Amino acid sequence: MRQTLYAATALATLATIGAAHANDVQPGGTLNVITYYTRLDVTTWDYHKWTWKMNQDGPHLDHLLMGDVEAFGPRGSNESPFTAQDYIPREHLTGDLATAWELKEDPLRLEFALREDVVWPAKDGLMESRELVADDVVTTFEAMWESDRRIPTYWDFIERWEAEGDHKVVAYLDHYNANWPYRIGWGFYNAILPAEWHALSEEERSDWRNATGTGPYKVEEVVTGSQQVYVANDDYWGTTTIDGTEYELPLNDGLVYHIIKDDASAIATLRSGKADIMEQIRWQFADELRRSAPDLTIEPYDAPNGTYLALRMDTPPFDNIEVRRAMNLAVNQEEILAAVMNGEGTLLNWPFAATWEGLYTPLEELPEETQALFGHDPERAAKMLREAGVPEGFEFEVMVCSCNPTHMDMIPLLDFYFDQVGIDMQANAMEYGAFRSQMREDTMAAGYLMDNSSGNPFATLRKAFVSDQTWNATMHADPAFDALWEEANAEVDLEKQRELLKEANLAAIDAVAQVWLPSGTFYRAWWPWVKNYDGEMRVGAMRPGPIYARVWIDEALKREMGY
Repeated sequence: MRQTLYAATALATLATIGAAHANDVQPGGTLNVITYYTRLDVTTWDYHKWTWKMNQDGPHLDHLLMGDVEAFGPRGSNESPFTAQDYIPREHLTGDLATAWELKEDPLRLEFALREDVVWPAKDGLMESRELVADDVVTTFEAMWESDRRIPTYWDFIERWEAEGDHKVVAYLDHYNANWPYRIGWGFYNAILPAEWHALSEEERSDWRNATGTGPYKVEEVVTGSQQVYVANDDYWGTTTIDGTEYELPLNDGLVYHIIKDDASAIATLRSGKADIMEQIRWQFADELRRSAPDLTIEPYDAPNGTYLALRMDTPPFDNIEVRRAMNLAVNQEEILAAVMNGEGTLLNWPFAATWEGLYTPLEELPEETQALFGHDPERAAKMLREAGVPEGFEFEVMVCSCNPTHMDMIPLLDFYFDQVGIDMQANAMEYGAFRSQMREDTMAAGYLMDNSSGNPFATLRKAFVSDQTWNATMHADPAFDALWEEANAEVDLEKQRELLKEANLAAIDAVAQVWLPSGTFYRAWWPWVKNYDGEMRVGAMRPGPIYARVWIDEALKREMGY
């Protein structure tokens, strides 16, 4: 088996066909962004903690691969809006630190050719400026795998990493993993950091002042609860071509992430022009912004996640599927969609996202018994609960993050629905750190109201339904499902792989491990002075850095508009 996958240079000819023209390009300005997770500070700067959020907070970082936003985004072929949290079709990938990659046999391995023009910037107290070499990649994956916070099965398909010279790195595989690009190339937990950083103590790694990378920005200042300030990395290797003219990236002087704890303040910051881009706007504010700030471009996008009330399947009475079915019948999902999301959204958007053509099974094509779970029948639900032995007045706790306003809006409705069938739901609102730390702990409540990113087909099924996975909040454990997922993950033939994934998606739905809840439509907005931008949000798992590096601020236009 010899499979040449992609070479970054083969895609270069498709790059940067867009609205910007060379004679209009005036690099500069500082880009101010209200991020998708505007309420959340950095959870930790220590990448060894396996924090998902570091990608969102890591415009200073690079990975081996990334989504080719120039070739396939709105200013290219427009095949993808690049708004998904962590789903990039393999054919839309390009190189980041890697220039080419191949899957080879005898022995089974992945070979990556690395760029030869990448340097680590000098960092006081940490390192002098030097070239990125293959040993940095090897050290990153080895150090991450030694962490006691690792996801136990995440890289279990890799036997070892080896550097073959300075610019070639090889992952020798124990077995094939069909989701390897996500696991080691562009997904979570695989940003490349220098050996000097990995050698720091835990306390030193947690200090933002030691944060470094080869990405388009450098960390300049962090003000907890307020902002994260990044400045342009003058050593960055990346370029972009506009109308035949090549420009060094980033095209702006810096990037500021604003941490704002309430919607009203965030909207006021955007409306005043103090923010140039806002990545997530709830429907309640979209129409008001259209009236009060008509010059804004405001565009919708499907929620890149599934929303559900996870029910612990290892805890009575939720170990009984009939109880879980009854809980779904008790809830009026259509009413929640109308009341909390203005009727804009999708009833079934998870495990597979409704936008995944060829993989997603629409609600109306599911078996009638499954479709019924999205109806509302409290009388039948109450009857099913009594028949299952659930006593009238049964009480259970639901943990919910106070950081999520949509979830907080859902709580009164869920409380009402469950009360109608004799269930007393006790909501426990928690700040994010405490909420996240409880997932899968013995102290996690029987109910856990959560969003789970749509991810990609393999990741979504694994993290929420494969036994003992870190994000499997329902404690779902089914050997038959695990075997089906493993079969899909080992399948090289893409058509067979697709059919196995569709089967696994239906099996996950049939497990009724949660109370299904609708996913809403969100909006993002930006001002006219934000140039070379069409609403793109991610070129990897929660990774916007390379997108924002291609943006500049038209300061003259901003002043002309009175801001």
